[in-house]
Amino acid sequence: MIQIALFAIAGMMLAVFVGNMRREIGIWIALVTGVIVFFYAIRKFVDMFRTMTEYTGIKEEYIAVVLKMIGIAYISEFTATLCKDAGQHAIACQVDFFGKMSMVVVSLPVLQTLLETIGEMMP
Repeated sequence: MIQIALFAIAGMMLAVFVGNMRREIGIWIALVTGVIVFFYAIRKFVDMFRTMTEYTGIKEEYIAVVLKMIGIAYISEFTATLCKDAGQHAIACQVDFFGKMSMVVVSLPVLQTLLETIGEMMP
């Protein structure tokens, strides 16, 4: 974690320094830094969830849904923040909305299974 924190701080400092001279390059530096942090983090999350799946016996389909939702949340928040940094607040709001709707769509199979289970339990 310390490595990624140091990398993120270095990327942020570089983006701010370069961004003062050329804003568009600063945004690209922030984008690349964020993508690298994302892929590092997602690898750690996947490993953690695989370990949890082995210990708890939870179906992998459910873990996959959780991982998809985490990925959607991170990507939509990251993209919206970049849009706001670039001065495009309307686009940022649309990205936020689409991210939320995507998480709902991804979670529908789990909700369906839950409702079916409740239906089977009722007399």
